[in-house]
Amino acid sequence: MGKAVSILVSVVLAAVCAFACIFCLERVDVGNVGVVYTANGVEDKTLSAGWHWLSPLKAVKQFPVSQQQIVFSNAPGDYNEEEHADWSIDAPANGGMVKMNLTVNYAFRPESVVDLYKRFNGMGGQDLVANYIQNSMVAYVKEVTPQFSVMDIYSDKKSDVNQAITEYLSEKLGEEYGINVISALVIDVQLDDELQEKIKAKEQAKQDAEIAELEKQTAAAEAEVEKTKAQANADVQVIEAQAEADANRIIAQSITPELIQMTEAQARLEHGWVTVQGTDAVVVNENKTENSGQ
Repeated sequence: MGKAVSILVSVVLAAVCAFACIFCLERVDVGNVGVVYTANGVEDKTLSAGWHWLSPLKAVKQFPVSQQQIVFSNAPGDYNEEEHADWSIDAPANGGMVKMNLTVNYAFRPESVVDLYKRFNGMGGQDLVANYIQNSMVAYVKEVTPQFSVMDIYSDKKSDVNQAITEYLSEKLGEEYGINVISALVIDVQLDDELQEKIKAKEQAKQDAEIAELEKQTAAAEAEVEKTKAQANADVQVIEAQAEADANRIIAQSITPELIQMTEAQARLEHGWVTVQGTDAVVVNENKTENSGQ
């Protein structure tokens, strides 16, 4: 009899332990906080990540406070899937409509989750995202894009577009849902055929203008080189002329009356007496006279 009682007690204890594990042990996932609620209301203190013992009369809704990501895209590969619904955003821009693929990285503020749970009738974080926040993100993105042209969003100012969307989403979603938006990034922009042709024409015109400017700069550079060469040649000629003038000046300064008399004396010793009569040069020495004009 005693053995049967022991077995019964063991079974009861095991059942109680199993009941406690199943109904009283609650796990909050890593990166989340848990909002505890009962039939009497919501507790102000949230649960951190990990295992917690709770009354079976209490329940928990989880909110992600670590970084999460929402992808708005028409490319299944962006979801690492072979098939996925088209969640891209058809956004208005200055000059037309653009189809944007966008990622938004966000996180709930831990201090806001209890109030969110109360305001949205007991919804957890994932339900809030699926039913409200995702649609709000799309709407707010469409409020930002009209301040940019199609070309800005497509290529020229994509980083400015990312920053503007990030700041606006952070402001609006922070006020409305207690969410921090870490970043919003445009990953792809698609245009209709007409806009695509306009973009191509504009890019071609830009390339042509750049080529023309390059050719203009090249021609200007070549002209400057030729000008420099011509100036260098002119400088050389000036230097040579100056050198010749300086040489002549030095020679002229060196011809003194004494030098002339010495040169005449040397000539007389070598050639005899030299005189000039009219246009005829007459050389006279002691023994012979030669008239060069006869």
